[in-house]
Amino acid sequence: MKEVYPGIFLVKEVGRFKTIKPPVNIYLIPGRNGIIFDAGYGDKKTIQKVINKINALKTTYTNKGRDFNISRILISHCHPDHFSGLKRLRRHLKVRIILTEDQAKLIKNKKKYHEAFDGDSYKDYLIIKKGMRGKIRSLFELLLSHFIYRMVYRMTFITHVDELIDNETHIFINGIKWEVIASPGHSSDHISLYNQEIGVLLSGDNVLPSITTWLGPPNSDIRAYIESIERIQNLPNLNIILPAHGKIILNPQERIKEILDHRKERTVQTLKIIKEQGDQGLSPGDIIKALYPDANKVLREFARGWVCLTLKSLEEQNKIIRKEEKNHIRFYSVATNQGL
Repeated sequence: MKEVYPGIFLVKEVGRFKTIKPPVNIYLIPGRNGIIFDAGYGDKKTIQKVINKINALKTTYTNKGRDFNISRILISHCHPDHFSGLKRLRRHLKVRIILTEDQAKLIKNKKKYHEAFDGDSYKDYLIIKKGMRGKIRSLFELLLSHFIYRMVYRMTFITHVDELIDNETHIFINGIKWEVIASPGHSSDHISLYNQEIGVLLSGDNVLPSITTWLGPPNSDIRAYIESIERIQNLPNLNIILPAHGKIILNPQERIKEILDHRKERTVQTLKIIKEQGDQGLSPGDIIKALYPDANKVLREFARGWVCLTLKSLEEQNKIIRKEEKNHIRFYSVATNQGL
């Protein structure tokens, strides 16, 4: 437990396998009517560690004669490393679950969740898998992700929400106004929590200190993500960002500019790679290899999401076209096909 800003505490959940279960930051704002922001993982061991740290902080507050009441929990978005702990935290801490209407729809049950987040190999990831072998592989990958969410993250769904709020609204935490800001892109339901008076933003996954925020179909949107980052960039009096992963960001404007520059650079690189290939075209896999020549297979698969989103965006802008050839989808520059 660390006080990262006066009255705001960080509880870091650390998973055993960082590749599939990365550390998650949960924020606590105790007081007369305090709140928890993000719920982390849902397994018993992780939840118990969080509860123990909260109880230790409560003892410290009580010994000093300070108010310590955590009455609510709110999440940034509906990825399983952010909402899986909701049900157990509500039961053990007697807190009320607050969700936006979009979030409540997504995690109401298994069917709704998987409809929103299960990607299709062909439609979303631009992979042609023909025959029984391809179908079996697709099914295996889908079932593996479901297994990890259920057994490693201990994902549970929320059939009853204590309070629904709008994507754009405000809430009062210990009598102080915090803005709830819709910030889609990484996830369609993503929100951030901002206190303009002190300049503190709880950013969820949108702004991370060093690594690039994951973007991938079917629920991510690169254009929406950039618009959300630009909106955050223009928040008045922004002084500090408390991200859902990694260290606290003390140079928010510098980091935001890095993120926007990175996304622009990656789009330019992708288009350049396709143009340079001329009339031969490139598959998404070829493009990923060109972008990540020294990366291992795991990293390349992780990057496929944003690459596919970028390709679709470039298609919408009529800068590239696709053609299906045997077992591959290939992309060509529009300029090349026009003979320019």
